[in-house]
Amino acid sequence: MKKTITLILAIGIVFMATGLGQVQKPSDLKYPPMTYNPPDPAAFRTTFANGLRGYIQEDKNLPLFNISALINFGGLYVPTGKTGLDSVMSGTLIRGGTKTKEGTAIEERIDFLGGSLNFNVGERTSTLSLSVLSKDLDEGLGIFFDVLLNPEFREAPLNLAKARLVEQLRQANDSPSGVLSREYERLLYGNHPLTWQPTKKTYDGIAAADLKAVHARYFFPKNIILAASGDFNKAELKAKIDKYVANWKNKDLKFPSISRQFPQPDPGVYFIQKAINQGYINIGHLGLEDTNPDYFAVQVMNFILGGGSFSSRITMKVRSNEGLSYNQGSRFGYRWGFPGQFSGYVQTKSSTVGYAISLIENEFNRIRKEPVTDPEMETAINYYLESFSSSFESAQGTMSTFANLEMTGKPMDYYKTYRDKIKTVTKAKVQEVANKYIQPDKLVIMIVGDWDPCNKGGDQWPGPLDKLGKVHRINLKDPLTGEEIR
Repeated sequence: MKKTITLILAIGIVFMATGLGQVQKPSDLKYPPMTYNPPDPAAFRTTFANGLRGYIQEDKNLPLFNISALINFGGLYVPTGKTGLDSVMSGTLIRGGTKTKEGTAIEERIDFLGGSLNFNVGERTSTLSLSVLSKDLDEGLGIFFDVLLNPEFREAPLNLAKARLVEQLRQANDSPSGVLSREYERLLYGNHPLTWQPTKKTYDGIAAADLKAVHARYFFPKNIILAASGDFNKAELKAKIDKYVANWKNKDLKFPSISRQFPQPDPGVYFIQKAINQGYINIGHLGLEDTNPDYFAVQVMNFILGGGSFSSRITMKVRSNEGLSYNQGSRFGYRWGFPGQFSGYVQTKSSTVGYAISLIENEFNRIRKEPVTDPEMETAINYYLESFSSSFESAQGTMSTFANLEMTGKPMDYYKTYRDKIKTVTKAKVQEVANKYIQPDKLVIMIVGDWDPCNKGGDQWPGPLDKLGKVHRINLKDPLTGEEIR
C-alpha cells in the first residue's frame, strides 16, 4: 500500500513539474483555456424514403437505442369544437393500440424489454419517443413505427382517457398557481386558440373518428422529423427505417390560419378570490418572440432583473433583503410563432401582497432608468457562455435539439453563432431593451388570493390595492362547464 501511495505522489510531482511547471502555491497553477465548439447539424442530417427527415448519431458508450418522432401537429391545430382532442390523443395513441395489437400488449412488451415508449401532444408539435436496449433495436423499431403509422384508438382506452381528463377538470381550480397561470394567459391573449380550455362536453364529444382524422391529416413523412442515437450502424438503421416508411404516403396539408391579433387589457389589478393565506401574483404584459433580434439582449437583461436565481435583483430584494417570499423572479416566456409573456412573479403572505408588488415594480423601473453594473453583466454573460455546452450533453438530446431547430424554422447555424450574440450584449443594450420591452403603462397585475387581507395590506404597505391601479374582480369559470361561477 505504501509503495502505491509513493508511486502516485511521484507521478503527481512529475506531472506538475513537466506539465504545469514549478509552483509555490495553488493559485500559481495555470491551465490552458477550455474551448467547446457545438456539433454541426449538417453532419447528422439524414433523409429517408418519401422525404422523411432525421438527425442520427451513432453513440457506442452504452448499449442503448433511442428514437423520437417530432410531428408538426399540436393543440393549436385541433378542429373547432374539439378542444381537448390534443390531451385525449396524448393519452390514447399508445394505449389505444394499433390495428394488430392491443395497447396493453404494447405496454407490457415494452416493460418486458426494460424500455420506454411515450407520446405527448404540445402546443404546436407532438413527440413519440422510444428507448430500448440496442439488442432489442429491431423489435423496438417495429413497435415504434406500428404505433406511429397505425394507431387504432380503441373505445375502452379512449373512454378511460376521457374520464381521467374530466376528473382533472374537477380539480383545475384547486391549485392557485394553476389558476394564476391559466387566467393570466387568458387576460393577455384573450379569446384565442392559445387560451381555449376543454370542458366535459368537448371531451365527451371526441370520438375515435376524430382522432383518426387528425392522424390521417398530420402524420405523414414530410411533416415529421426523426431524432435517433445509440449503439447501431447508421447505414443499417437508415435501411431499416426506409423499409417502414417506403409505402407511407405524403399528403397535401394547409395548416389552419391562427390570428396574431391580441387584446390590450386595461392596466390595473385583476383579482381572483380564493380563501388562502397567501397571494399568487403575476405582473406584466405580452413579451416578444424568440426570433426577435433583441432576444439575446433580453435574456441577459432578464437574468439580471429576475431570471438569475439568487443573483437576480428581484430575488435579492424580495427574498434575501425583505424575507417576503421563497418563490419570486421574472421571466420572458417564448412560444413558436407567437409573442410570449413577460411577468414578474411572487408568492407571499396576504398582508405583504401590495408591498411585494411595489418592490417588483421598483425593480422594473430601476433597470430601465439606471445602467446595470459591471459585475451583474459579467455574471449574466458568463452564465450563458458557461452553460452553453449543457445543451449537447447527450447524443439524443442533441439530435432532438437539431430536429426542433429545423421544425421551427430557425437558421441551422443558430448554435454556432449563439455565444457571439450573447457576447455582443452591452450595458447600454440591456438598458435599451429594458426600456423597449418593459412597458409600465401596459402592466397588468393579477392576484389570486383572499380579498380582505390582501386589500388591507400591512405596516410596510397599507392598502387598498387600488393604489396600484383600477381593480377588476374576475369570476372563475367552472372547468366542467366553461360557465362563470357566481
